[in-house]
Amino acid sequence: MRLAERLRKDWFLVGIVVAIAAAKLRPSVGVNGGPLKPEITVSYIAVATIFFNSGLSLKTEVLSPMGHTKI
Repeated sequence: MRLAERLRKDWFLVGIVVAIAAAKLRPSVGVNGGPLKPEITVSYIAVATIFFNSGLSLKTEVLSPMGHTKI
């Protein structure tokens, strides 16, 4: 397997390594009060994004019986 194919296949792992290297080189970016504002982004935006992506991954066949439920 060629290197380019391997990197394309394992893009998430490559992204994690790049993120860790960037954090090691510039830790001041992620500190409280820094440009990323982790006290806001981690608390609200990251959690909302995770739930939003989970909702997008639901199949419509699973959701359709819920619309026909009588209370």
